[in-house]
Amino acid sequence: MSSRIRIFVVDDEQDLTDLLHYQLGKEGFKVKFSNNPYEALGNARDFNPDLIILDVMMPDLNGFQLLRMIRADNLLQKTPVIMLTAKTDVEHRIKGLEQGADDYLGKPFDSQELVLRIRSILKRTAEQVDDDQGRIMFGNLLLDEEDHSISISGNKVDFTLTEFKLLHYFLKRRGRVQTRDNLLLGVWKFDADVETRTVDVHIRRVRKKIQNAGIEIETIRGVGYRLVEDLN
Repeated sequence: MSSRIRIFVVDDEQDLTDLLHYQLGKEGFKVKFSNNPYEALGNARDFNPDLIILDVMMPDLNGFQLLRMIRADNLLQKTPVIMLTAKTDVEHRIKGLEQGADDYLGKPFDSQELVLRIRSILKRTAEQVDDDQGRIMFGNLLLDEEDHSISISGNKVDFTLTEFKLLHYFLKRRGRVQTRDNLLLGVWKFDADVETRTVDVHIRRVRKKIQNAGIEIETIRGVGYRLVEDLN
């Protein structure tokens, strides 16, 4: 499968793009890159990648600006994006994730870690193809959008409406970090009566109900939460 997977790299450092071209090529990926951010969007549209690796710190047109353009483009808006940057502080991670990045990797990085992250995102993307049928499966859990039900290992589990909406929001974005503001906007629509603490309380309730589902809601300290497979 990997021989058909297309990776597009945007970074103004040619040494890095040459290295990634070689290393990802060895893994069987088809790789193209752009060292000029102004040409990147057009080149990416022509290449139609399965995933984009995007540097943050570029002159004139930075990665955050380019990410907003990608998310506004009708051909690329659903393409997964991994951001690379030498700045790995919480503020930069939150900014990238809030603007639609799927993952964030600090420089310098290990090439094998990058490959693992790419494969994880692509696996999640492939799983989401079935979501259009109104049924989302993850781990031992099945959420049915039509009859508003959740089953774990074939047994139905009762969820309140808000718990259902919260888990549904996470399932649609599984593997991606969600800040509390993301959750307040996506689930509670920034209801004026809802406090940030409410998010934490509901997450604790959902965690308890999915503890045997083979999935878990991770806490990403200083950033938010992420729904992933439970590998324990």
